[in-house]
Amino acid sequence: MLNLDHKITLSLLVFFTDVDCLVVNLEYVSCSWKKSTDGNYTFTSWFEGDTVLECAEYLPGNSTHTGCNRPYSKQRRFDPFYTVLKNGNDSSQALKQEHQLQTKVKLNPPTNVTVKYGSDQNLWFYWNQTYKACMESEVRHRKKQMKWEVGSFLDQSYCINLPASNSRYELQVRIKLDSACGGGPDYWSEWSEPAIWGSNNSTGRTPKCTGTVFSTQHT
Repeated sequence: MLNLDHKITLSLLVFFTDVDCLVVNLEYVSCSWKKSTDGNYTFTSWFEGDTVLECAEYLPGNSTHTGCNRPYSKQRRFDPFYTVLKNGNDSSQALKQEHQLQTKVKLNPPTNVTVKYGSDQNLWFYWNQTYKACMESEVRHRKKQMKWEVGSFLDQSYCINLPASNSRYELQVRIKLDSACGGGPDYWSEWSEPAIWGSNNSTGRTPKCTGTVFSTQHT
């Protein structure tokens, strides 16, 4: 026979799956869950030592809440984070979890990705990102719709040596927190909008190709 704890656990599984949370762009915490049934879901959360916050910004699903965005304070990702998800007012159907958010940070993708053909006959790409320190960039580029070439960098620029004048080049970049600052290996931003260069672009004066390349692969 099942004891009371097992019965409660099975009851919770009928209504909930695990709550998954991450820090978005170091600006807010976004938590989401998959509903197993319709209901009046309520969500509360708090960092260790803080007061409990009721959700003020639910993420809507088809017929019920499926997530919540809540405020984030600088450096709190290093503290334990707690969530409680309930269906209605029945405390036996409340799912409490502890989360470690230190490495679970997803940044916004870089913006304003631009390309210039330099007087040194190299192709230079530049981009903007919200944060400068502790960032790792990953660039992917391709020529004539061929396979992507991928490399990881600490810079906010990328150089393609001696591009073919009759080819079309496309580049995108994404970023994440560097591991030295607690960033996780799997939490890259989305890819930026592509920057595209063809044979009719204007030239501009730029330095020679330099930069720190950590890895390069073909996909």
